[in-house]
Amino acid sequence: MGLLKGTPINWLFFDKDAGLAPVIEQAKQAGLNVAEIASPPAGVAILPGDWPGVAPMARGGGASAGPTGVPWVDTNSWKIRLETARRPGANIWVDAPPKGARISAGSYRTAIADAAAAGGRWVISLDAQLAAGIADAKADALATWKDIATAAAFFAARKDWPAYLPEAVVGIISSFAGDDEFLGQELLNLIGRANQQYAVLLKDKLTATSFRGLRAVIYADAQPPAAGLRKQILDFVSAGGLLITGPKWGTPPGLPAKEEHPRYAARTLGKGRLAIAKADPDDPWVLANDSALLISRRYELLRFWNGGAIGSFLTVAPDRKRAVAHLLFYADRGPDHVSVRIAGRYRKASLWTPDRVAPRAVEMEIQKDAVELHLPAVSQYAAAELEV
Repeated sequence: MGLLKGTPINWLFFDKDAGLAPVIEQAKQAGLNVAEIASPPAGVAILPGDWPGVAPMARGGGASAGPTGVPWVDTNSWKIRLETARRPGANIWVDAPPKGARISAGSYRTAIADAAAAGGRWVISLDAQLAAGIADAKADALATWKDIATAAAFFAARKDWPAYLPEAVVGIISSFAGDDEFLGQELLNLIGRANQQYAVLLKDKLTATSFRGLRAVIYADAQPPAAGLRKQILDFVSAGGLLITGPKWGTPPGLPAKEEHPRYAARTLGKGRLAIAKADPDDPWVLANDSALLISRRYELLRFWNGGAIGSFLTVAPDRKRAVAHLLFYADRGPDHVSVRIAGRYRKASLWTPDRVAPRAVEMEIQKDAVELHLPAVSQYAAAELEV
Protein backbone atom coordinates (compact mmCIF):
# COMPACT_ATOMS: atom_id res chain seq x y z
CA MET A 1 0.00 0.00 0.00
CA GLY A 2 3.00 2.27 0.40
CA LEU A 3 3.19 2.75 -3.38
CA LEU A 4 -0.19 4.51 -3.27
CA LYS A 5 0.95 7.15 -0.80
CA GLY A 6 0.93 10.60 -2.36
CA THR A 7 -1.05 9.45 -5.42
CA PRO A 8 -4.67 10.31 -6.31
CA ILE A 9 -5.58 6.60 -6.20
CA ASN A 10 -8.17 6.23 -3.44
CA TRP A 11 -10.28 3.17 -4.35
CA LEU A 12 -9.56 -0.54 -4.35
CA PHE A 13 -11.91 -2.70 -6.40
CA PHE A 14 -11.90 -6.45 -5.96
CA ASP A 15 -13.62 -9.57 -7.21
CA LYS A 16 -15.62 -11.50 -4.65
CA ASP A 17 -13.02 -13.81 -3.11
CA ALA A 18 -12.70 -14.74 0.56
CA GLY A 19 -8.96 -15.05 0.11
CA LEU A 20 -8.69 -11.29 -0.47
CA ALA A 21 -9.96 -10.42 3.02
CA PRO A 22 -6.48 -9.57 4.42
CA VAL A 23 -5.73 -7.30 1.44
CA ILE A 24 -9.09 -5.55 1.81
CA GLU A 25 -8.52 -4.98 5.51
CA GLN A 26 -5.06 -3.58 4.85
CA ALA A 27 -6.51 -1.24 2.21
CA LYS A 28 -9.10 0.05 4.66
CA GLN A 29 -6.44 0.67 7.28
CA ALA A 30 -4.47 2.64 4.69
CA GLY A 31 -7.49 4.90 4.15
CA LEU A 32 -8.64 3.48 0.82
CA ASN A 33 -12.26 3.03 -0.14
CA VAL A 34 -13.05 -0.54 -1.14
CA ALA A 35 -15.86 -2.11 -3.18
CA GLU A 36 -16.60 -5.12 -5.31
CA ILE A 37 -16.08 -4.18 -8.93
CA ALA A 38 -19.50 -5.66 -9.71
CA SER A 39 -21.09 -3.26 -7.19
CA PRO A 40 -19.54 0.19 -7.70
CA PRO A 41 -20.34 3.04 -5.32
CA ALA A 42 -23.27 5.36 -5.92
CA GLY A 43 -22.68 7.82 -8.71
CA VAL A 44 -20.10 5.63 -10.45
CA ALA A 45 -20.60 3.64 -13.65
CA ILE A 46 -17.94 1.04 -14.48
CA LEU A 47 -17.83 0.11 -18.15
CA PRO A 48 -16.14 -2.95 -19.61
CA GLY A 49 -13.56 -1.61 -22.03
CA ASP A 50 -10.82 -2.50 -24.49
CA TRP A 51 -7.10 -2.23 -23.89
CA PRO A 52 -6.44 0.91 -25.97
CA GLY A 53 -3.81 1.27 -28.65
CA VAL A 54 -2.97 0.29 -32.20
CA ALA A 55 -4.54 -3.06 -33.06
CA PRO A 56 -2.11 -5.94 -33.63
CA MET A 57 -1.12 -7.07 -37.09
CA ALA A 58 -3.65 -9.24 -38.86
CA ARG A 59 -2.80 -12.80 -39.81
CA GLY A 60 -0.73 -13.04 -42.94
CA GLY A 61 1.26 -9.91 -42.13
CA GLY A 62 -1.37 -7.36 -43.12
CA ALA A 63 -2.20 -4.42 -40.88
CA SER A 64 -5.70 -3.65 -39.68
CA ALA A 65 -6.73 -0.22 -40.93
CA GLY A 66 -9.56 2.21 -40.27
CA PRO A 67 -11.46 4.95 -42.11
CA THR A 68 -8.43 7.21 -42.36
CA GLY A 69 -6.12 4.55 -43.75
CA VAL A 70 -3.82 4.45 -40.72
CA PRO A 71 -3.63 1.39 -38.44
CA TRP A 72 -6.80 0.54 -36.57
CA VAL A 73 -7.02 1.84 -33.01
CA ASP A 74 -8.91 0.46 -30.03
CA THR A 75 -10.26 3.23 -27.79
CA ASN A 76 -12.76 3.63 -24.96
CA SER A 77 -13.40 7.33 -25.51
CA TRP A 78 -16.69 6.91 -27.40
CA LYS A 79 -18.01 4.51 -24.76
CA ILE A 80 -17.28 7.05 -22.04
CA ARG A 81 -18.97 9.85 -23.96
CA LEU A 82 -22.05 7.74 -24.63
CA GLU A 83 -22.37 6.75 -20.96
CA THR A 84 -21.84 10.39 -19.95
CA ALA A 85 -24.80 11.35 -22.15
CA ARG A 86 -26.89 8.57 -20.63
CA ARG A 87 -25.91 9.38 -17.05
CA PRO A 88 -25.17 13.10 -16.66
CA GLY A 89 -23.20 13.79 -13.52
CA ALA A 90 -22.01 10.20 -13.06
CA ASN A 91 -18.35 9.29 -12.73
CA ILE A 92 -17.48 7.01 -15.64
CA TRP A 93 -14.70 4.52 -14.98
CA VAL A 94 -13.43 1.95 -17.48
CA ASP A 95 -12.37 -1.59 -16.59
CA ALA A 96 -9.91 -2.53 -19.34
CA PRO A 97 -7.15 -4.82 -18.04
CA PRO A 98 -3.93 -5.01 -20.07
CA LYS A 99 -3.81 -7.90 -22.48
CA GLY A 100 -2.14 -9.13 -25.64
CA ALA A 101 1.16 -7.98 -27.05
CA ARG A 102 0.52 -4.25 -26.59
CA ILE A 103 1.83 -3.97 -23.03
CA SER A 104 4.61 -1.51 -22.26
CA ALA A 105 5.24 1.42 -19.96
CA GLY A 106 3.82 3.68 -22.66
CA SER A 107 0.67 1.61 -23.07
CA TYR A 108 -0.29 2.28 -19.44
CA ARG A 109 -0.02 6.01 -20.06
CA THR A 110 -2.20 5.52 -23.13
CA ALA A 111 -4.85 3.70 -21.09
CA ILE A 112 -4.99 6.51 -18.53
CA ALA A 113 -5.09 9.29 -21.13
CA ASP A 114 -7.59 7.53 -23.41
CA ALA A 115 -10.15 7.51 -20.59
CA ALA A 116 -9.32 10.81 -18.91
CA ALA A 117 -9.35 12.87 -22.11
CA ALA A 118 -13.00 11.88 -22.61
CA GLY A 119 -13.88 12.75 -19.02
CA GLY A 120 -13.58 9.25 -17.54
CA ARG A 121 -11.04 7.30 -15.53
CA TRP A 122 -9.24 4.04 -16.18
CA VAL A 123 -9.44 1.45 -13.38
CA ILE A 124 -5.75 0.73 -12.94
CA SER A 125 -4.83 -2.92 -13.30
CA LEU A 126 -1.38 -4.35 -13.92
CA ASP A 127 -0.18 -7.24 -16.04
CA ALA A 128 1.32 -10.18 -14.15
CA GLN A 129 4.91 -9.41 -15.15
CA LEU A 130 4.71 -5.78 -14.03
CA ALA A 131 2.98 -6.71 -10.77
CA ALA A 132 5.68 -9.29 -10.01
CA GLY A 133 8.42 -6.81 -10.85
CA ILE A 134 6.95 -4.22 -8.49
CA ALA A 135 6.66 -6.82 -5.72
CA ASP A 136 10.34 -7.66 -6.25
CA ALA A 137 11.26 -3.95 -6.26
CA LYS A 138 12.80 -4.18 -9.74
CA ALA A 139 13.92 -0.78 -11.00
CA ASP A 140 12.21 -0.91 -14.40
CA ALA A 141 8.89 -2.02 -12.87
CA LEU A 142 9.02 0.70 -10.23
CA ALA A 143 9.77 3.26 -12.95
CA THR A 144 6.68 2.12 -14.86
CA TRP A 145 4.58 2.40 -11.71
CA LYS A 146 5.92 5.93 -11.19
CA ASP A 147 4.84 6.78 -14.75
CA ILE A 148 1.35 5.43 -14.02
CA ALA A 149 1.03 7.42 -10.80
CA THR A 150 2.36 10.58 -12.49
CA ALA A 151 -0.15 10.33 -15.34
CA ALA A 152 -3.01 9.72 -12.91
CA ALA A 153 -1.94 12.74 -10.85
CA PHE A 154 -1.72 14.92 -13.96
CA PHE A 155 -5.37 14.38 -14.85
CA ALA A 156 -6.52 14.56 -11.23
CA ALA A 157 -4.96 18.04 -11.05
CA ARG A 158 -6.88 19.31 -14.11
CA LYS A 159 -10.07 19.77 -12.12
CA ASP A 160 -11.68 22.31 -14.48
CA TRP A 161 -11.26 20.34 -17.72
CA PRO A 162 -14.04 17.78 -17.10
CA ALA A 163 -16.55 20.66 -16.98
CA TYR A 164 -15.58 21.81 -20.48
CA LEU A 165 -18.17 21.15 -23.18
CA PRO A 166 -17.58 19.18 -26.40
CA GLU A 167 -17.21 21.17 -29.61
CA ALA A 168 -18.82 19.37 -32.49
CA VAL A 169 -19.61 19.64 -36.18
CA VAL A 170 -21.96 16.66 -36.43
CA GLY A 171 -24.47 15.23 -33.98
CA ILE A 172 -25.39 11.54 -34.02
CA ILE A 173 -29.03 11.06 -33.02
CA SER A 174 -29.98 7.58 -31.84
CA SER A 175 -31.22 5.47 -29.00
CA PHE A 176 -27.90 3.57 -29.29
CA ALA A 177 -29.72 0.48 -27.99
CA GLY A 178 -31.75 -2.47 -29.20
CA ASP A 179 -32.01 -2.56 -32.98
CA ASP A 180 -29.99 0.66 -33.11
CA GLU A 181 -27.12 -0.42 -30.88
CA PHE A 182 -24.68 -1.66 -33.52
CA LEU A 183 -25.03 1.10 -36.09
CA GLY A 184 -25.35 3.93 -33.60
CA GLN A 185 -22.43 2.88 -31.42
CA GLU A 186 -20.16 2.04 -34.33
CA LEU A 187 -20.89 5.46 -35.82
CA LEU A 188 -19.58 7.06 -32.63
CA ASN A 189 -16.50 4.87 -32.80
CA LEU A 190 -15.75 5.41 -36.48
CA ILE A 191 -16.58 9.10 -36.74
CA GLY A 192 -14.37 9.74 -33.75
CA ARG A 193 -11.71 7.50 -35.26
CA ALA A 194 -11.67 9.79 -38.31
CA ASN A 195 -11.22 12.78 -35.96
CA GLN A 196 -14.57 14.33 -36.79
CA GLN A 197 -15.71 16.22 -33.70
CA TYR A 198 -19.16 14.85 -32.83
CA ALA A 199 -21.96 15.19 -30.28
CA VAL A 200 -23.84 12.26 -28.74
CA LEU A 201 -27.55 13.08 -29.03
CA LEU A 202 -29.90 10.68 -27.26
CA LYS A 203 -33.12 10.96 -29.21
CA ASP A 204 -35.33 10.90 -26.11
CA LYS A 205 -33.33 13.61 -24.31
CA LEU A 206 -32.94 16.36 -26.89
CA THR A 207 -33.39 19.95 -25.73
CA ALA A 208 -33.54 23.34 -27.43
CA THR A 209 -29.75 23.63 -27.10
CA SER A 210 -28.84 20.15 -28.36
CA PHE A 211 -28.23 21.35 -31.93
CA ARG A 212 -26.30 24.49 -31.00
CA GLY A 213 -23.12 24.90 -33.04
CA LEU A 214 -23.71 21.83 -35.22
CA ARG A 215 -23.40 21.82 -39.00
CA ALA A 216 -25.13 18.45 -39.46
CA VAL A 217 -26.94 15.62 -37.75
CA ILE A 218 -27.12 11.93 -38.64
CA TYR A 219 -30.32 9.98 -37.99
CA ALA A 220 -29.88 6.34 -38.98
CA ASP A 221 -32.10 4.47 -36.52
CA ALA A 222 -34.19 1.56 -37.73
CA GLN A 223 -37.50 3.33 -37.04
CA PRO A 224 -38.57 6.78 -38.27
CA PRO A 225 -38.47 9.56 -35.66
CA ALA A 226 -41.48 10.44 -33.56
CA ALA A 227 -43.38 13.58 -34.54
CA GLY A 228 -41.74 15.80 -31.92
CA LEU A 229 -38.24 14.66 -32.77
CA ARG A 230 -38.93 15.01 -36.49
CA LYS A 231 -39.96 18.63 -35.95
CA GLN A 232 -36.83 19.38 -33.91
CA ILE A 233 -34.60 17.98 -36.64
CA LEU A 234 -36.42 19.73 -39.49
CA ASP A 235 -36.32 23.04 -37.62
CA PHE A 236 -32.54 22.57 -37.41
CA VAL A 237 -32.39 21.89 -41.15
CA SER A 238 -34.59 24.86 -42.04
CA ALA A 239 -32.26 27.11 -40.07
CA GLY A 240 -29.30 26.02 -42.21
CA GLY A 241 -28.27 22.56 -41.03
CA LEU A 242 -27.77 19.29 -42.89
CA LEU A 243 -29.67 16.08 -42.15
CA ILE A 244 -28.13 12.76 -43.19
CA THR A 245 -30.62 9.92 -42.91
CA GLY A 246 -32.00 6.83 -44.60
CA PRO A 247 -35.15 5.95 -46.54
CA LYS A 248 -36.96 4.90 -43.36
CA TRP A 249 -37.18 8.58 -42.43
CA GLY A 250 -40.40 8.60 -44.45
CA THR A 251 -41.60 11.01 -47.09
CA PRO A 252 -38.74 13.50 -47.45
CA PRO A 253 -39.63 17.17 -47.05
CA GLY A 254 -38.32 20.03 -49.15
CA LEU A 255 -37.41 20.17 -52.82
CA PRO A 256 -35.06 18.06 -54.95
CA ALA A 257 -31.57 19.52 -55.30
CA LYS A 258 -29.11 19.24 -58.15
CA GLU A 259 -26.31 17.79 -56.04
CA GLU A 260 -25.28 14.30 -57.11
CA HIS A 261 -24.03 11.48 -54.92
CA PRO A 262 -24.07 7.77 -55.79
CA ARG A 263 -25.66 6.82 -52.47
CA TYR A 264 -27.78 9.85 -51.53
CA ALA A 265 -30.62 11.93 -52.92
CA ALA A 266 -30.21 15.62 -52.08
CA ARG A 267 -33.03 17.98 -51.11
CA THR A 268 -33.30 21.52 -49.82
CA LEU A 269 -35.47 22.78 -46.99
CA GLY A 270 -35.38 26.41 -45.93
CA LYS A 271 -31.74 27.39 -45.56
CA GLY A 272 -30.59 23.80 -45.12
CA ARG A 273 -30.15 20.49 -46.91
CA LEU A 274 -31.10 16.85 -46.61
CA ALA A 275 -29.11 13.85 -47.81
CA ILE A 276 -31.43 10.83 -47.97
CA ALA A 277 -29.66 7.50 -48.45
CA LYS A 278 -31.06 5.51 -51.35
CA ALA A 279 -30.69 2.25 -49.39
CA ASP A 280 -30.84 1.55 -45.68
CA PRO A 281 -27.46 2.48 -44.18
CA ASP A 282 -26.05 -0.73 -42.71
CA ASP A 283 -22.31 -0.15 -42.88
CA PRO A 284 -21.16 2.39 -40.26
CA TRP A 285 -17.74 2.63 -41.91
CA VAL A 286 -19.27 3.84 -45.19
CA LEU A 287 -21.70 6.15 -43.40
CA ALA A 288 -18.92 7.71 -41.34
CA ASN A 289 -16.87 8.44 -44.46
CA ASP A 290 -19.86 9.69 -46.41
CA SER A 291 -20.79 12.08 -43.63
CA ALA A 292 -17.39 13.79 -43.75
CA LEU A 293 -17.79 14.44 -47.48
CA LEU A 294 -21.44 15.48 -47.26
CA ILE A 295 -20.71 17.95 -44.46
CA SER A 296 -17.52 19.19 -46.20
CA ARG A 297 -14.05 19.11 -44.74
CA ARG A 298 -13.86 22.89 -44.75
CA TYR A 299 -15.85 22.81 -41.50
CA GLU A 300 -13.39 20.55 -39.68
CA LEU A 301 -12.56 21.77 -36.19
CA LEU A 302 -9.28 19.86 -36.05
CA ARG A 303 -7.02 18.97 -38.96
CA PHE A 304 -3.75 17.05 -38.61
CA TRP A 305 -0.52 16.65 -40.51
CA ASN A 306 1.93 13.83 -39.72
CA GLY A 307 -0.30 12.69 -36.88
CA GLY A 308 -0.18 8.94 -37.41
CA ALA A 309 -2.58 6.89 -35.30
CA ILE A 310 -4.13 9.87 -33.54
CA GLY A 311 -7.34 10.51 -31.64
CA SER A 312 -8.73 13.87 -30.57
CA PHE A 313 -11.41 15.58 -28.52
CA LEU A 314 -11.97 19.36 -28.61
CA THR A 315 -13.71 20.95 -25.63
CA VAL A 316 -14.45 24.54 -24.59
CA ALA A 317 -14.95 26.21 -21.23
CA PRO A 318 -18.52 27.27 -20.43
CA ASP A 319 -17.54 30.94 -20.91
CA ARG A 320 -15.87 30.03 -24.23
CA LYS A 321 -12.70 31.91 -23.32
CA ARG A 322 -10.59 28.75 -23.15
CA ALA A 323 -10.48 25.50 -25.07
CA VAL A 324 -8.58 22.25 -24.75
CA ALA A 325 -7.70 20.00 -27.67
CA HIS A 326 -6.93 16.55 -26.27
CA LEU A 327 -4.47 14.77 -28.58
CA LEU A 328 -3.84 11.04 -28.18
CA PHE A 329 -1.09 9.22 -30.02
CA TYR A 330 -1.87 5.50 -29.94
CA ALA A 331 1.40 4.15 -31.30
CA ASP A 332 4.07 3.18 -28.80
CA ARG A 333 5.49 6.68 -29.03
CA GLY A 334 4.19 9.98 -30.29
CA PRO A 335 5.24 11.65 -33.56
CA ASP A 336 8.15 14.05 -33.83
CA HIS A 337 6.66 16.69 -36.13
CA VAL A 338 2.87 16.73 -35.87
CA SER A 339 0.93 19.87 -36.75
CA VAL A 340 -2.70 20.57 -35.96
CA ARG A 341 -5.05 23.26 -37.19
CA ILE A 342 -7.70 24.22 -34.63
CA ALA A 343 -10.71 26.27 -35.70
CA GLY A 344 -11.33 29.35 -33.56
CA ARG A 345 -9.97 32.81 -32.95
CA TYR A 346 -7.39 32.06 -30.30
CA ARG A 347 -4.41 34.21 -29.38
CA LYS A 348 -2.48 32.06 -26.92
CA ALA A 349 -1.61 28.39 -26.70
CA SER A 350 0.14 26.17 -24.16
CA LEU A 351 1.00 22.51 -24.46
CA TRP A 352 0.47 20.22 -21.47
CA THR A 353 1.99 16.76 -21.18
CA PRO A 354 1.78 14.39 -18.18
CA ASP A 355 5.54 14.25 -17.71
CA ARG A 356 5.83 17.94 -16.82
CA VAL A 357 4.33 20.06 -14.06
CA ALA A 358 4.28 23.21 -16.19
CA PRO A 359 3.06 23.73 -19.76
CA ARG A 360 5.44 23.74 -22.68
CA ALA A 361 5.70 26.52 -25.21
CA VAL A 362 4.34 25.61 -28.62
CA GLU A 363 4.88 27.23 -32.00
CA MET A 364 1.63 28.83 -33.15
CA GLU A 365 0.54 30.48 -36.39
CA ILE A 366 -2.55 32.67 -36.10
CA GLN A 367 -4.84 32.46 -39.13
CA LYS A 368 -8.10 34.24 -39.92
CA ASP A 369 -10.46 31.83 -38.15
CA ALA A 370 -8.05 29.24 -36.79
CA VAL A 371 -4.62 28.61 -35.34
CA GLU A 372 -2.04 26.12 -36.48
CA LEU A 373 0.18 24.52 -33.87
CA HIS A 374 3.49 22.83 -34.62
CA LEU A 375 4.13 20.43 -31.78
CA PRO A 376 7.49 19.34 -30.39
CA ALA A 377 8.16 15.64 -29.92
CA VAL A 378 5.54 14.23 -27.53
CA SER A 379 4.68 10.82 -26.14
CA GLN A 380 1.25 9.22 -25.84
CA TYR A 381 -0.75 12.33 -24.93
CA ALA A 382 -0.67 16.11 -25.15
CA ALA A 383 -3.28 18.77 -24.46
CA ALA A 384 -3.25 22.06 -26.31
CA GLU A 385 -4.84 24.67 -24.05
CA LEU A 386 -6.01 27.72 -25.98
CA GLU A 387 -7.14 31.16 -24.90
CA VAL A 388 -9.01 33.84 -26.84
